[in-house]
Amino acid sequence: MPSLNDNTNITIPIRNLLALVAGTAIAVTGYFHIVERLTMLEHDQSMLIRDVEANSQWIVDWEKDGLLPADIIQNNQIEFLQERVKKIESEIEDDS
Repeated sequence: MPSLNDNTNITIPIRNLLALVAGTAIAVTGYFHIVERLTMLEHDQSMLIRDVEANSQWIVDWEKDGLLPADIIQNNQIEFLQERVKKIESEIEDDS
């Protein structure tokens, strides 16, 4: 059996060497395309999960009458202002 060292010669046809290099290049390119696709899918999934959570929170915030808490505050303020306008109108009518 011949000994292997740094001076050992290997003969390989150039066609086989080019096929090995091309096969390696195709495998590496395919690997990176698969990794890129997985990364895009994971990003899309995380964005969808974020949207679903936001929608779920919106549903929780929605009250049974279809009024959000901000709507309730606004309606209370409008009612308060309507009462003040009526009071001011009645004072104007009493003075005249």
